[in-house]
Amino acid sequence: MASAIRAITSLQSSLLAKLPNPLPLRPIPNPRETIPSFLSRMAAMNGVCSTDFAVDMGFSLRKIIHLEQDALDRLAECGGLTGPQLAELVSWTGRRVGDVRMTFRDEVFGTRSLRKPTIRGCPICLREDMEANLGQPLTKMTMRGHWQVRACSLCVDHQHSLVPLWEYNRPEERYDLSSRFEDIKDTVLAGELEQPRTTPSAYDIWLDTRLATGADETWLAGQSLDAATKFCTLLGAELLRLEDTSDLGEEAQLRRGQALGFNATRFGEDKIREALDALVSLASGHNDEPQKAFGKLYVELTQFYLAKEDFAPFRKIMRDCILDHWPIAPGETVLGYFQPTRKLHSVGTAAREAKIGPALLEQFLVDAGAITADDQRPVSRKTFDAVAYADLLAEVPTLVGPARMQHEMGATRMQFKSLAEDGVIKPRIQVATINFPWRISDGLALVEELLGIAQPVAPTNAKWEGIHQAKKRTGLRVGKIIEALRNGGLQLGHYSNIDGYAGFCVLKAEINSMRPPKLKVADHGLITAYTFGRSVGIRASGWFKKLAAEGHTPETLTPHPKGGPDQSYLSPDDITQFHKRFMTPATMEQKFGQHRKILLGKLRAAGVETFAPNGEDYGPVYLRNEVEAVLE
Repeated sequence: MASAIRAITSLQSSLLAKLPNPLPLRPIPNPRETIPSFLSRMAAMNGVCSTDFAVDMGFSLRKIIHLEQDALDRLAECGGLTGPQLAELVSWTGRRVGDVRMTFRDEVFGTRSLRKPTIRGCPICLREDMEANLGQPLTKMTMRGHWQVRACSLCVDHQHSLVPLWEYNRPEERYDLSSRFEDIKDTVLAGELEQPRTTPSAYDIWLDTRLATGADETWLAGQSLDAATKFCTLLGAELLRLEDTSDLGEEAQLRRGQALGFNATRFGEDKIREALDALVSLASGHNDEPQKAFGKLYVELTQFYLAKEDFAPFRKIMRDCILDHWPIAPGETVLGYFQPTRKLHSVGTAAREAKIGPALLEQFLVDAGAITADDQRPVSRKTFDAVAYADLLAEVPTLVGPARMQHEMGATRMQFKSLAEDGVIKPRIQVATINFPWRISDGLALVEELLGIAQPVAPTNAKWEGIHQAKKRTGLRVGKIIEALRNGGLQLGHYSNIDGYAGFCVLKAEINSMRPPKLKVADHGLITAYTFGRSVGIRASGWFKKLAAEGHTPETLTPHPKGGPDQSYLSPDDITQFHKRFMTPATMEQKFGQHRKILLGKLRAAGVETFAPNGEDYGPVYLRNEVEAVLE
């Protein structure tokens, strides 16, 4: 057997030695032609099939398919190919550079991007090839290299889709082109494979140009062509979900998606982010995760392309998008990137960390401007900047109610209420429904501040009185007294037998000096608040005093004749100022000549409510400008 093989090899070598190099009958390489195509055309010129011709030339079809160098060298000799011609043919064929990678047109592609059992092509290109030599069509029928690229779906020259020509699993059958072209030549010539023309998209022209010349004026010039085409296709397929494509067939949807993906990618990261942000709107549900928004694009980038370096720029853009829309916890890995710190919180994640209810926390977040009151997203998707509001989240669980504040400060209920009413101590949040709005640190800081300026006072010293007692006796606001203490206008003492705020005291004489000078009521045309209330139809006691105490309208205070708290009166100017700003149902009747029920009904219909800043109730008092805007 061995001797027989040696004999055959010797005979073959002697025959090859007699063949002229190059062969007289040989083709000139066509643009974009592949190595198997060139071999097929040369075989047809010499009257044999590709398989037999390869054997006759001293190599096998398998070796030429795999671009083994000795086979390529022999093909170049037989075909009279120059070095540049052979390199061009190889570049349009694709050469393995590992188990799953190939070089093609100076780019690195995944093998599956170029090698599939189904061979596609443009039937018009092949028909025109045949028409150039109908007597020997196989000498002209050329396989173009770009037809192998899975991301390519159109012949730009003829505006025709690439259609399946044949399918074989074995490469030796698949790339025996002379046999395969023989099988389909009649069908091609009859135009049976041809379909309606399709206008090339910007994606088609970009891909065709980059394959042909390497030129690329888009942001994708800096990216791997294989990664760029796959990303465009995957992104575009998801962007189709934002359109109505029910009237498009499968191939039309593919091409529309490629065009959308390319248009969203060609200008760079900002436009890609816009497209990804638009997809986020498709995942607005309570449990919707990134895969719901980005579909197969997310799956591919997190699985098949997670470790591929040429996809790293695209993974980073999507990762940044995810971090801007989902509350990713520190320590998690997103698309291969470790997240060391939290960027976003949702109301839900923040509430769990703070160990409070999401509804309560949301009120604090709205008050702080972290989210808006009209945000309708579910709590799991209602996000905010975790870093900017970290202090708030740390503080909310430490807030307390008034009883705890009073205890920590050493104040009575009425003492603390006076401090709060005058804004000496302010709640962390001005929302009436929140029962625990106070910072203990604020109360302790006030006590510490006052202790720093206080002097010891014996509990039996009658010249002094507690701050709250001074308020009750003279009607002076606690806020005004504290302000005078801070400015050095009053001396501050602290009873030695009382701890905390309740032990602070002031000199009665100094407090008396802060009272306004005594006025004679009759000499100034003053009336009592009660009398004025009756004149504007309000009989409830205390309403005007409360309104004036908060600074919403002026009043005139006069000393009590027996040393009690100052009494509240209204001067003619006080009355004028009240009417300039406010109206009551009685004054509305006088001005507009209709019954108050009719007038109040109109105000309710227009959404006008009584004057009640911060939830304070001052009775049936309305802002004049709001009333007149509706009733005049």
